[in-house]
Amino acid sequence: MKKIKLSNRETEVMVVLWNSDKPLAATDIPAINPELSVNTVQAALKNLLKKSYIKVADIIYHGTVLTRSYEPLLTHEDYINSQLEDTVLTPYGYAASLVKKEKNENMLNELEQIIQEQRKKLKKR
Repeated sequence: MKKIKLSNRETEVMVVLWNSDKPLAATDIPAINPELSVNTVQAALKNLLKKSYIKVADIIYHGTVLTRSYEPLLTHEDYINSQLEDTVLTPYGYAASLVKKEKNENMLNELEQIIQEQRKKLKKR
């Protein structure tokens, strides 16, 4: 997989989109992440559209104005995987580091479940 390059602002916009369960309008994003201005968000969305990392999900009424809503085409998992491709850190080293830092027991249980499911898939081969 080719390494996916996003600017810091594009990454911040993508994080908001990845964490949303519905498509968002440009004005929704600064409401969720107040560190972003509407102008910054609009510029980032334009670049993300050009790169085909997001798509226009729909044209909706936002108040009394018609506006586009956006959703990601690039998954968070694919982005993370592309970042790991060029590092000297092995997937094991990266995962072990993240697990050691995790403080949420529910997250650790979810990770454990993912590992068990992967083991089952490997045994079927």
